[in-house]
Amino acid sequence: MTTETPTTDQAFKRFSDTFDAEGLRAALAYLLRLTDFRFIAIFREHDGSANTAVFYDRENPEVLAADERPDIATYCGYVRETRNVFKTADALQDQRLDGHVSREAVQSYCGVPVMTAEGEVLASLCHWDEVPRDPEQVDLMLMLQVASWLAQRNLVVPYRHKTG
Repeated sequence: MTTETPTTDQAFKRFSDTFDAEGLRAALAYLLRLTDFRFIAIFREHDGSANTAVFYDRENPEVLAADERPDIATYCGYVRETRNVFKTADALQDQRLDGHVSREAVQSYCGVPVMTAEGEVLASLCHWDEVPRDPEQVDLMLMLQVASWLAQRNLVVPYRHKTG
């Protein structure tokens, strides 16, 4: 049995239908299933910290959030700084990531900015994994369309520090 890859338009319709029926987390899980990455999230950064607005782990779907971390421990800073896509197939082989604190733990990443119409970066919508993965499998047009949709609908909730 072969499964055809949906077009960007078909995948976005499925994403939005899933959002309407089951919510944002389920819609992101659908996007994740289009890849072989382990994680997908909407990461927000504020005052040197980063946490997830929405998170999905393919191997542990019951986990609802990633741990809060210093923003320098994520690759989302590259998305925020450039206001553009950032991707790496293998952080250990990527010279741009020499010295990055998460280089060994997060080996592959593909993220896009979630931005307001004025260009303010609200968050990063990203796939990542602990092992090398090919970011070319990610439909970037779909990710950018979803990111725009999230911003237009104010679906990225403000950053809140985790308390414990």
